[in-house]
Amino acid sequence: MRAEVGDRLVVESPRDDAHRRTGVVTGIRGAGGSPPYQVHWSDAEGGHDALVYPGPDAHIEHPPGGTGAEAEGTDAMHTTKRWNVDVVVEEESEGESARTWAEVGLVADDGTALRGHGMSRKHPTDLDVPEIGEELAVSRALSDLSRQLRQVAAEDINDNTGTPWRPT
Repeated sequence: MRAEVGDRLVVESPRDDAHRRTGVVTGIRGAGGSPPYQVHWSDAEGGHDALVYPGPDAHIEHPPGGTGAEAEGTDAMHTTKRWNVDVVVEEESEGESARTWAEVGLVADDGTALRGHGMSRKHPTDLDVPEIGEELAVSRALSDLSRQLRQVAAEDINDNTGTPWRPT
């Protein structure tokens, strides 16, 4: 792994309930662009600086049109794919209570179709704010879809390398 000041360091999340972290490399402490890196994290709390020794779940992203350290002397390749996720939300009310169901679907280029499901309930004493039920149901459906997609990726890793995927 090699970086330059201004590159982005991205650390992928090994769990469905955590988000990836993104930071900007503000300093290089290793030789020739090697770790460790001084990184300014773009956290919700306003960010902070840290000295980082990236693990196997991290990668460097170079700014578009930049001269990133890993691109020196190589032909760069750029591929873009678009994945669309369909979201369907349905609500059922009975008296003072309500239930909201969400289904999200993803169809990959190879025809693989995945569907995630989520549900939320409104307690009879809760305020009637349908958006909250929709947000919860959709977030749970997306989490279910994310879990399934990670399982497909783990199976692909195992099939292609013969080594089971181990989240870090």
